[in-house]
Amino acid sequence: MEIDGIYNKVQTFYFPLVDFGATDFESTPVTFATGDVQVSIDGGNFANANATCNHEGNGIYSWVCTAAEVTGTRIVVTIIDQTDPKAWEDQCIIINTQMTATVEAGQGIIIGKVNNTAFTATTTALESDRQWPDTTNQATADHFIGKLICFTSGNARGEISDITDYALANDREKYTYTAIVTTPSSNDRFVIL
Repeated sequence: MEIDGIYNKVQTFYFPLVDFGATDFESTPVTFATGDVQVSIDGGNFANANATCNHEGNGIYSWVCTAAEVTGTRIVVTIIDQTDPKAWEDQCIIINTQMTATVEAGQGIIIGKVNNTAFTATTTALESDRQWPDTTNQATADHFIGKLICFTSGNARGEISDITDYALANDREKYTYTAIVTTPSSNDRFVIL
């Protein structure tokens, strides 16, 4: 299993475990011992991971790395039961951090969705709900002044304007911007650049 990760950052990776000698997921939580989870960075020697794994449910497990455990471009994590008989089939996660800049850029993009519940959007202002990846509203007034708002769906798709005011209103982010041509509708999406 190969997945993208972020270089030098604590993060959680998810993977399935399969019952040893079977085809079903290991849905009964297993006990991990020292040495069951090992890490190799860029082809280096395997060493015991800082943490073991946790059962999330339905045979899906998670492993939380330290920042130091992902300081290479290719990290190999093995999850191998050291007991006899084994409880689960051997598992391997290959973490690729070569796309770190792209992944980090995606984490930094603010994606919003117009919400007309308490305030109806106009060509100069809207209230919104945060979307993936960061769903925490910005509480600091004027935080986004000078940034750009770019509509990515709906009638205003493709229109870009500069943000002239920002506040948290009605538990939503409220943006005021230089007039655009089309009024955004509820649920239209946008990004802040």
